[in-house]
Amino acid sequence: MTTTNSQAFSAYAASSRLTASPRDVLASVHEELYRAIGSAKFAHEQGRLDQMCRHAMRATQILTVLSTSLDFSAAGPDGKTLRSFYQYVLDSMVRASRRKDVSGSYQIVLDLLRPFCKELRSEK
Repeated sequence: MTTTNSQAFSAYAASSRLTASPRDVLASVHEELYRAIGSAKFAHEQGRLDQMCRHAMRATQILTVLSTSLDFSAAGPDGKTLRSFYQYVLDSMVRASRRKDVSGSYQIVLDLLRPFCKELRSEK
């Protein structure tokens, strides 16, 4: 355990030297979210339900963190809309598991996220 802690502290110290902007970090998080949902969709289509569940859980965890930890008030009036967007995507992920067309439901979520991810990566 001590070795793991040392490695974690070393990684944290190294990360303090990184120069990523908050926008870059948010873009990376959204890209990971997109990959997790895409992987869940692919796993479902391949009949690998255990993998689908693992990827869907990862996506749900990311969405939960985004919807509960961001300071939406910093976005001004749009903050409420952004919070609603994350909640809608999270609800869609949960509902997808209860539908016959799981892959189609995941695709709808991917279609919602694609322009969002692209906008976060575009240079301003």
